[in-house]
Amino acid sequence: MRGKNMNAENLTYSAQTSKTVAQTITALTEAMKQQGFGVLGNIDVAKIIKEKTGKTINDYVILEVCNAKDASYALSIHKEVGLMLPCKIILYRDADATCIQLYRPTEALKQLELNDLAPLAEEVECQLRQAIDAIA
Repeated sequence: MRGKNMNAENLTYSAQTSKTVAQTITALTEAMKQQGFGVLGNIDVAKIIKEKTGKTINDYVILEVCNAKDASYALSIHKEVGLMLPCKIILYRDADATCIQLYRPTEALKQLELNDLAPLAEEVECQLRQAIDAIA
C-alpha cells in the first residue's frame, strides 16, 4: 500500500499501488464485483491517443463502473442522475506507482443538487472506496 487520501477539493478519493495498471484493473474489477459493481466501460486513453495522434503517454485508463440496482433506483427518483452515471475511476502510471482516483459520487451529486439521493451516494461511495482500499 502506497497511500490513500482525498484531495484538497475533496472531489476525488485517491490511492496508489505498486501493481501495474493491468494488474490493478484485474484486481479492482474483482473487488468491485464483490461490492455489487460491474465494469461497463474500459477506456484505454493511452491507446486512443497513440492511435489518433501518434504520441505515447504512460498507461492511462478510465473505468466506468455501475451497480445496476442502485442506478435503477436513483434514475427512478431523478432522471438527471444519469448525467453522473456510470461512476468514473481513473488509473494511470506515475513513476513506479499506479494511481487510482474515484470521482466521488457524493461530490457529483452535490453538483446536481439532488440532496434526497445523498444517502445512496454515500453508500455507493463507501462501497467503491472499500473496493479500492482492498487492492491498494
